[in-house]
Amino acid sequence: MAEWPHSAGARDLLAAHVNVSGWTIEIGSLPDSPNKLISINDTGGLEPNPKWLLDYPTLQIMVRGEMNGYLDTFREAKAVKDLLLGVASQDINGDRWVSVLMNGDLAYLGLDDSSRSLFSMNFSLIIEPQSVLNSNRFAL
Repeated sequence: MAEWPHSAGARDLLAAHVNVSGWTIEIGSLPDSPNKLISINDTGGLEPNPKWLLDYPTLQIMVRGEMNGYLDTFREAKAVKDLLLGVASQDINGDRWVSVLMNGDLAYLGLDDSSRSLFSMNFSLIIEPQSVLNSNRFAL
């Protein structure tokens, strides 16, 4: 089975919502268009457990809206927060997502060069990764 970045798992968790909300999700980039964009980036995290298959990665999610669209952009960022924070433990792309926590709260980053509001939020995950060959770590 292929291994996927955790940003892809977050995208999968948000997919049903964005299909009805009209926003676009990108992984690993913040392209200039479309305006209504959710960007998900893998950002490292805490040290993985050296004995057990237990990882603590982090994600940064940025939400950018239409020109002069602060309120709609805030609402979408809040929706993303509410959909991910505290999501039930489940298997995603072969890994067990045990917990999704948030580091701080929504942060307004200001306007980009095109006067579009930009919000950021950072999530900490607790992941039990799938077993892989040649690993020195053991499943819990």
